[in-house]
Amino acid sequence: MDKLQRDLSTTLTPGSSPDAPLRALGHAYGLAALVSIIPQRPLYVSYDVSAKVLDMAMQLLKRAGEHDVKVAGIEIEVAWTLIASLMSLGPNFVRPHLSQLLVLWRNALPKPTSKDSVNNAARSVSEWLFLLHIRESALGAIWCFLKHNSSTLVTLDVARRIASLLSNALSFANNFISQNVEDHTDGQLPIVVKKGLSMRDREALLRRRVHQCFTALGFSSIAESTQTVLLQSVVILFASPDGYAGSSVQAAIASSSGTFSSVWQSVDGYAYGVTFNEIVDLGGIGPEGDLTGGPHDYLNRDTVEVSIDTLVCLRHPFQIFYSTPDPFEYR
Repeated sequence: MDKLQRDLSTTLTPGSSPDAPLRALGHAYGLAALVSIIPQRPLYVSYDVSAKVLDMAMQLLKRAGEHDVKVAGIEIEVAWTLIASLMSLGPNFVRPHLSQLLVLWRNALPKPTSKDSVNNAARSVSEWLFLLHIRESALGAIWCFLKHNSSTLVTLDVARRIASLLSNALSFANNFISQNVEDHTDGQLPIVVKKGLSMRDREALLRRRVHQCFTALGFSSIAESTQTVLLQSVVILFASPDGYAGSSVQAAIASSSGTFSSVWQSVDGYAYGVTFNEIVDLGGIGPEGDLTGGPHDYLNRDTVEVSIDTLVCLRHPFQIFYSTPDPFEYR
């Protein structure tokens, strides 16, 4: 914590080392990793340590608005990373702070404004990157909260409020895609922005967090209108050939090949989430002999006999499937 606070103070100093933000993020992720293993060794850590980490994260979120976009982005990522790690401590720690967390998440994931829904040329690339970064970082903390506390703390009211925040983030991502905002060329970008992620990368990370949170929350608390929008966005993401067109350089490389006619020629076995790799059905018996298809296999045989046949099948698949007249007969 001392090293992290020192690095954060260095980033506020004019003319400081350009590596100070990276050091701050490194110490933040290291501290978050240590916090996340507290449940495995609770006797060796004082409760005050976790409280100090949470207080530091909240102070960073409060003072981020006083700094420029570059410094504020570092402070916000550090704060939400620490809060996400604290969610692994479970309901006993999270419950007293749940109301504060909901307020922080509501401030980080507001409803899309007019600037987000119409094509506004006044918003710069750095501003778009900052807005995408804020939402992605906050959603990471929400996902950790749902992952470690959903069985106890996610009541109907909490689930409804979180679903509303996820809907706001999904709407922001869809509006960003509809505006076709492009990064500047390399000559127009400052050196600091070049080292970071592009807007398309940030949008992809944001959409990934949205899908993870919706999966962890479940559909029982999501409004039907939100479910429709979510389904449409997922279908467009996976099925639309124009979902991610890429840069002009990628388009030039693709057009110069001249022989590309199908996504299946990529020979990686996958195309838009569909694979042609064969999945062998072992009659409801898993690779290790456990029952995965029900209390018995499809042929209603003895489990011990089927387990032996499964082991033989895994060792000599071609002999089992192709040396007998009937490919479905394992004997």
